[in-house]
Amino acid sequence: MNFSFESFVKGSFDYDSKNKVHTSLSIRNENLYVTISDIDRIKDYPNTDVVRIVGLRQDTFDYFIKTYGYQFKAICFSNLKFVENLSLLGTLPQLEYVHLFANQKATALWNMKSNVSLTGLCIEDFTRLTSIQGIETAPALKELDVGNSMWMTMVIDSLMPISNMKIERLAFNGRAIADNDLSFLEHLPYLKEFDFTTNMLTTEQVAWIVSNFPQVEGYALKAKLDCMLLDSKENMDLVPHAMIIGKRKPSLKVKGNEKRIQKYLDSFEELKVRYKGVPYKAAFPS
Repeated sequence: MNFSFESFVKGSFDYDSKNKVHTSLSIRNENLYVTISDIDRIKDYPNTDVVRIVGLRQDTFDYFIKTYGYQFKAICFSNLKFVENLSLLGTLPQLEYVHLFANQKATALWNMKSNVSLTGLCIEDFTRLTSIQGIETAPALKELDVGNSMWMTMVIDSLMPISNMKIERLAFNGRAIADNDLSFLEHLPYLKEFDFTTNMLTTEQVAWIVSNFPQVEGYALKAKLDCMLLDSKENMDLVPHAMIIGKRKPSLKVKGNEKRIQKYLDSFEELKVRYKGVPYKAAFPS
């Protein structure tokens, strides 16, 4: 495919800006849930290998995969609220990208050992999923996004299952990692990018990552994030702010807080020195 996994997840990969439409095949029904006849429209597009499908129940999910799944290299599933069993996804060896969005039933992933082409997986807004156990069976996975698309409420029990995988890009957009164990990073030799929300980890944990994995980039892998925010409730003008990275850290208006911000920066540099070369479990004993 000639588009990135990131653009696939964002939905921009097939956007025609001139005509303001998406050009890939989309299967949906105005009554929210697609029917067998809706899915059978795929017969008219035998050469397309990318699809968005919105509103599947367990029976139509199974029908789609058994009947047409072999055709697609990239599938975006949206509104999967009542799909509990995802195991048929494991029967698609040609599948490269999967985006799973909005589910209230599934509590487990699937055996991915036969998904030999799967390089990108995004799982968003799965309200009952607390474990990514099974992810380690994916032989070719390079990009993994897990969490929430809007409200950061997901709590995952651990990211340790991805240890020793070939992950290059990792994003967790949720509320917390329950075991608070980041030692998996010591076993991801190919990792290039790690993204998470600015207040999910402590400043100390972020400094440990930055110090020990300088090759890894990330939105919140720094002492502060420069941004433009409202001046005040009374003044709606946007002015420069510094968002200090870490749990319970403030967002400060730059003007008038220069010294305070510098103290945070200096402290971060001191933490980097302290944690350089220190294994995670030695730096943060439980």
